[in-house]
Amino acid sequence: MDWISRFNQAIGYIEKNLDGEINYDEVSQISVCPIGLFQRFFVLATGYTLTEYIRRRKLSLALMDLCNTKKKILEIALQYGYETSDAFGVAFKRLYRVTPTKARQSGGDGLKHYDRIYLTLTINYIRGDNEMVLLNVENYRYYDPLFEGARIIMTNLGEKLSTEYMLGISGSVFKIAGGCPSRPTCVYDQWTTEFIQKLGYEITELPCFDQAGNNVGNEMIAGVKEHINKGKPALVWNAFTNAEWDVVCGYDEEAKQFIGRGSYLGRDEYHRDAFERAVNCEVAPAFGAILIHEKKTELQARDAEIKSLEAAVKHARQEADPEEEVGEGIAFYKRWADEYAHENKERGVADAYCYDVYSSVRKAAVLYLREVGSKYGGGILENLQYAAMNFEKETELLAGARPYLSWDSPWGVDEERSKMVAPILYEAAECYEKAIGYLEKALTCFRQ
Repeated sequence: MDWISRFNQAIGYIEKNLDGEINYDEVSQISVCPIGLFQRFFVLATGYTLTEYIRRRKLSLALMDLCNTKKKILEIALQYGYETSDAFGVAFKRLYRVTPTKARQSGGDGLKHYDRIYLTLTINYIRGDNEMVLLNVENYRYYDPLFEGARIIMTNLGEKLSTEYMLGISGSVFKIAGGCPSRPTCVYDQWTTEFIQKLGYEITELPCFDQAGNNVGNEMIAGVKEHINKGKPALVWNAFTNAEWDVVCGYDEEAKQFIGRGSYLGRDEYHRDAFERAVNCEVAPAFGAILIHEKKTELQARDAEIKSLEAAVKHARQEADPEEEVGEGIAFYKRWADEYAHENKERGVADAYCYDVYSSVRKAAVLYLREVGSKYGGGILENLQYAAMNFEKETELLAGARPYLSWDSPWGVDEERSKMVAPILYEAAECYEKAIGYLEKALTCFRQ
């Protein structure tokens, strides 16, 4: 973009002359743009006037001279275009809230440095007669069916919490369950809407069917498209993947398709699928869409952190029901290993899907616990560090089981595979149990 290059060259000219005279006619010639138009564009691009930018840059350089040289204040004032030290002092204090003398005495500690700006071009969406696509929506970092899509959208809206912290608050990072392929979407501490609201965001739910059972899928589809037209991705159940929350970043009206990402689709490029796919979900209820709006309140962090650890312990300590095929927590983990320790264990859908999800999100548990521990120190930090170490060991063991348990591994019964898998799962279950023990100790420290 030649005009972007010319704009940056004009800013470069200004930078070279901050301690001299800035000729606006020269700025106009370099940018090949009338100075009035250049100034209006500058405001649109930066949010403040060209005059204010120059003032901030001059005073920022003056601050550096105050802290790094022995020049007299009057000398610095004259260098950056102020006729007297008093005029310089007034301007300096208006920007930094302290006098030049105090700034020099403190070494500029805590005072902001205003850097040079560079203009770059970011295209946020593409819109045609029949298509609207939001660009630069990030991919799934973890294979999580319930919360990672919501995390992506909140990050897109400006949320500053880390990926691992947000998934840690959701509770998904501590789960282990199986016996049925649906366990990762059936075993949770809170539903996705509660998770989003806990983080302070307002939402609108758009179901596929109303309370009377009538199909209102067209209203859901229209609502998602309107949300995208406002520049916001939407969370849609079963849009691309099977019975998971997917991130819809666009739509193609002519092809009647949603465009976006899922936990295992749309990784390199956005995926496309029919609008009606979300309505015709056959493997679970058609939940519809969640539209995430502005953030209104802040997360109650300490309370949320404690609850995530309490829920992790409660989940892990679930007692096994010998009459049930499904299970969760430590009891299931050990039973899973036992199954592979006996003959005729078939690697089925439940093994593959549950393995892929839990082996992925456990990596986030490690970083979440280290982040939380660093906030508190003491016994909380120590015990969360030990828990993270054991979860990290568990993830390494599970990584070793990938050739045998993942979705891409061979199906059916394989006794040689079972001999490899059983010891891995036994040791992984032991690491998981140790980690939970340290979470219990950390909770004791929280309550002291």
